[in-house]
Amino acid sequence: EQILGVLEALDLFSFLSNHSHLIAVKIDAARSVEELALAAQQINRMVISLNRSGTKVSLIARLVKDLNARLFDRAWHLIAPADLIQNSCLFVMGSEGRGEQLLKTDQDNGLILRDGYSPPAELAAICEQFSAALQLFGYPQCPGGIMLVNSAWRKTEHDFSQEVQLWLLDPTPDHLMNLAIFLDAQTICGDESLLKGVQQALMSIATDNDIMLARFASVIDAFTSSQGWWNRLLGLNDGSAGLHLKKEGIFPLVHGVRSLALAEHITETSTSGRIEALVAIGQIDSEMGNELIQSLHFLMGLKLKTGLIELETHQQPSGTVNQARLSSLERDLLKDALAVVKSFKSMLRHRFRLDSL
Repeated sequence: EQILGVLEALDLFSFLSNHSHLIAVKIDAARSVEELALAAQQINRMVISLNRSGTKVSLIARLVKDLNARLFDRAWHLIAPADLIQNSCLFVMGSEGRGEQLLKTDQDNGLILRDGYSPPAELAAICEQFSAALQLFGYPQCPGGIMLVNSAWRKTEHDFSQEVQLWLLDPTPDHLMNLAIFLDAQTICGDESLLKGVQQALMSIATDNDIMLARFASVIDAFTSSQGWWNRLLGLNDGSAGLHLKKEGIFPLVHGVRSLALAEHITETSTSGRIEALVAIGQIDSEMGNELIQSLHFLMGLKLKTGLIELETHQQPSGTVNQARLSSLERDLLKDALAVVKSFKSMLRHRFRLDSL
């Protein structure tokens, strides 16, 4: 029986590898942005298929991250001249950078140029082309303009290093948001050492500034709702309004872990990787670490499930779940996950002395 289980797992892994490999081959063979758009559609279909087959959300996210990175890399090679690619670093941020994106969300990307390099005169137009390609793939433009089409996210390594240090030293709300997004940055194409140089410049001054770290961590309460989601979840009042999974669960968990990682100079970008690193140095005990990872994956899976239902009915994924439509088991698991988040936020308030801000 145990051998059969191993064989079934191997069969599933083989199927997943083959499925994603076929899409990867199509991406690599694409000779136009339009051909890449067809491959991008297949990634969506793969996610739907894997979700229906009961594949773990962490595995789906890993496959999506790898395929998206290949998709963006190929698009950049089709659009940008070789000289620009060699003298720059294209990177993604947010859930894409953390490897936790399942359904397509807003573009979050930037471009670091090598110091002393003179980019093409048409650089802005090249970046516009890339952003338009991502839109064709299903990634809408970022409402906040956190994209390489915005010159603020297209700088030399020196200027970017100065900018990220300013975000730390002058922690305005906008600077804290930019810092949080940038901490998840992951290289997609070009010279990775340029991004590492900016990250090192950031970490070099992220020392023992407790007030700055506290202000950064305090963003865990940015989406605190006055709608009483806890009471709704426990059935104490009407749950028809729905619960926003990112705002109430995923964001405070992800950002809390990000804050601890910044305080400890951990450069890992995935939330689970950061948690494992924090457990390894004793900042989080192993039990809480396991609970945080399980809760994150449950919330991501529930967000994916509700998002796919919305897509099937031609709605934009809202990230909101109606508890009344959940099974009793899902409601219990959601309650447990949000309890973990609540407990974690209490730990963070103590760790960063947030009540003294």
